[in-house]
Amino acid sequence: MLSVRREAVEDLRYLLSRGYGRISAVKFVGDKYVLDKSQRLLLYRGVYPPKGASIHQRKIVGPADIDQSILSIDGFNVLWTVDGALKGRPLYLCDDGFVRDISAIHGSITQGDISKPLELIIVVLKELNPKNVHFVFDRLISRSGEISHDVKQLLSSTSLKGDASTAASADFEVLRKGEIVATSDSIIIEKASRAFDLAAYIITKQLRLATPKI
Repeated sequence: MLSVRREAVEDLRYLLSRGYGRISAVKFVGDKYVLDKSQRLLLYRGVYPPKGASIHQRKIVGPADIDQSILSIDGFNVLWTVDGALKGRPLYLCDDGFVRDISAIHGSITQGDISKPLELIIVVLKELNPKNVHFVFDRLISRSGEISHDVKQLLSSTSLKGDASTAASADFEVLRKGEIVATSDSIIIEKASRAFDLAAYIITKQLRLATPKI
């Protein structure tokens, strides 16, 4: 588990709450406390000013709200986060109430990577009982088309109603397709009216793993 001095976290919250840009604020705090790349990434993804954290928290809905709602899923975001839990990557409950994979893993994903997390996602979705579910995958990421096709076939073999697609602007499509969005991506959360941390629900309820707070 990563460790960052409490003073560094508080300093970053202070700077962000006064309008400093996230990149420059993290660099300043990281240099001040001589933090390594992983520690800086933890701060960058996990620390929010109190006002910003509160805005995100007010958008969070619980599992009961998914019943008979139209749910859009930020495909790679949820898959990678659940996959991170299965592989023991560092996961943290961030200031804004969302669980995030604090690692630099990105870019491509293999069939082996998605099989187990996708199985868990489908099992949980069947329990949550959405009216419709829409998986959206970033078209720029390798194999997104194949993965979207696989998810669509898997959905057709279950009682779930829904589909999967790729998009050049995945953020826009996730926001457009659902009444509730499933993601921990802060850019999407900022624009959404309601958000459900599907990955966190799977991690805590299905896998029974604890996620330490920042």
